[in-house]
Amino acid sequence: MMSSDTKDILPTKFVIPPSSHLRCPICGGLYHDPVINIKCGHTFCKNCAFITTYCPLDTSHCDTSQLVVNRLVVGQIEDLQIYCCHGLRKKEGGDFELVPGSCAEVLNYGKRVEHESACPYALVPCPNSKLCSHVQRKDLESHLSNCVNLSCPYFKQGCTFQSNMINMVDHSKQCAFKESGKPNNHLAQKIQELELMVLNVQSENAMLASKVVALEEEKNHMASQLEKNWNFIQTLHKKLETLSLKIDQLKEPSTPKRPTSGVLDGVSSPLISSINPLTSTRASNSGKYLEKWEMPFQFKCIGTLRGHKDVVWALTTRKGKLYSGGADGIIKIWSLEQLAVGCITNINAHRGIICTLTSWANTVISAGADMSIKFWDVDTYELKSLIENAQDNTICFLLICEGFLFSSSFSDIKVWDLKTLAHKVTIEGTKHWVRALALSENKDKLYSGSHNAINVWETSENFQQLATIEREFGSVYSLVVSKDYIIAGTSGTYNQNIHIFNIDTHEFVLNLCGHLGTVTTLVISPSGRFLFSASHDSNIQMWGLEKLLPIQTLSRHQGSVNALTLHGDFLLSGSEDHEIKVFRYFPLQ
Repeated sequence: MMSSDTKDILPTKFVIPPSSHLRCPICGGLYHDPVINIKCGHTFCKNCAFITTYCPLDTSHCDTSQLVVNRLVVGQIEDLQIYCCHGLRKKEGGDFELVPGSCAEVLNYGKRVEHESACPYALVPCPNSKLCSHVQRKDLESHLSNCVNLSCPYFKQGCTFQSNMINMVDHSKQCAFKESGKPNNHLAQKIQELELMVLNVQSENAMLASKVVALEEEKNHMASQLEKNWNFIQTLHKKLETLSLKIDQLKEPSTPKRPTSGVLDGVSSPLISSINPLTSTRASNSGKYLEKWEMPFQFKCIGTLRGHKDVVWALTTRKGKLYSGGADGIIKIWSLEQLAVGCITNINAHRGIICTLTSWANTVISAGADMSIKFWDVDTYELKSLIENAQDNTICFLLICEGFLFSSSFSDIKVWDLKTLAHKVTIEGTKHWVRALALSENKDKLYSGSHNAINVWETSENFQQLATIEREFGSVYSLVVSKDYIIAGTSGTYNQNIHIFNIDTHEFVLNLCGHLGTVTTLVISPSGRFLFSASHDSNIQMWGLEKLLPIQTLSRHQGSVNALTLHGDFLLSGSEDHEIKVFRYFPLQ
């Protein structure tokens, strides 16, 4: 948003007048620094909230210590389109109108400074003299070449000659004041030479500045065209998703319709807003939800969650909410029971990439490139605890087991006491990046993946190394363990990127071939019957672990798929294309 000073001074004309919902109920003007009063839920300008003690809408008390920035309103205001202020003039009545022949650029309100500070139509002063009237920035070079108010370089010696650049060069060679100041003639001559050089440099700078303005104008034009093309591509992409959904529905007319429908960021989709997504049977002995997926079945994309401005690297779920993190350092929170609502809130969590997320009790835990581990309350979204400099390098993975938190980075794994957050022990000996961790079914063994090796450790007090599985398969990027298998996703040879080992003997069983490129993440269904894998090839592959055969390929992303998580009958995926896709189980009849 603009500063208050800039906002008051610059003339503003909107392409489409703002909605009345974007005006403060106290001052009546467009919201400036909008904040929400948590008690009454109404929004005001920040300054207005401090000059009143009661809400004008419902007379409830305004507690200025309970104000939260309304980021939704901020975004809506910054997306409003306005005309460049350098193309406006004030008319009778106080409104502004467009000036023919001046700047007609249409800008987003939140980016006006970026354009208007370099606008070629902005009026700038002549550097030669205050006697010159202001000229448009694009005409400055032409003005300087003809400006008659250029002072002689010997004006300090008393010369009052003024003229344009061409005449000034000839005059300066024979100026009568050139030889003045005889006692310090040598020094004066040097000063005069330097002043003449400065004059030439200023002229060159003015011409270069004009060229920079022209280049900035061309850059802005190209950026505008790029944004238009990108918006067009996004529109086509949404239409494609809608058509694909309709085709899927036409192919299966016998599939029962879901009771609720909605929109995920503009894409029509069956949603989960009125049903429990955990439609599976609870296992009596484990307390886990076990899926009721019976062959034949398939997963279909029902929508897209958009909001991240950079790569999505990590996903986790807790208490009916999805938490997503990525290269923008932000954790976004989504309701899994009302996905049509979109992002509930954002947490500015880390300085840099969020590489991993996990959850425990009433807490979501995040870590990444800034080497800190942060603990967030799932009810208030506030920071509960922090471990700074938890590792000496980027934290790749977090895993929780029996009161301990394991964090992995380059060449080591650290163990933390979850109650005290005290560092308990450092597990060393991997000699390479540890990008993935996994637990055995009964949680008595920890598995870690590094370069050409999977290490097995005790999860008891000593955390001793039990075994090492060595094989020439490259670096391990993802790792899961079932009751029968250890499964590793690697960056090894194409079509041989998922390697399966016997859980008891550690002997190699086979490779699952289907991906092209590094397998970034693996997820096993709660029953242990199905495996989901994602890769740099932009695809998600589903496998049957009972027969070790592929079942379905999901191709909906436009970049590397970096994160997967299961929630009942829903599979969610995060990608390099900044999007989160929502897939749903459908039986085939």
